[in-house]
Amino acid sequence: MMQQRKHIYPANWPHLSHQCKCGAGWRCQRCHIRHGATRISKRTGQDYQVWLHAAHVRLHDTMNPNPELLALCPTCHGRYDHRLRVREARAQLEALKHQRLLSR
Repeated sequence: MMQQRKHIYPANWPHLSHQCKCGAGWRCQRCHIRHGATRISKRTGQDYQVWLHAAHVRLHDTMNPNPELLALCPTCHGRYDHRLRVREARAQLEALKHQRLLSR
């Protein structure tokens, strides 16, 4: 976890993160790559070691002391969060449309 973001996670985050990764057998729950495996970056062509992330199923659930988590590699985590953000933005847009229609 990045130090500057440490304040947005619950105090038991290290335990939750470890528990999530152990529960997934130290493999990404999407692409099944093993924690510590070597992968080639599509962007740079360089080898890098895969370090699993404990990803929140719900984006704005970071301070929840008992969040629902997925063990994801960095690539799958980025894709997962991007899809959630797009879905959330669409829902907000629809809510705004409905608000405007009702206020006419």
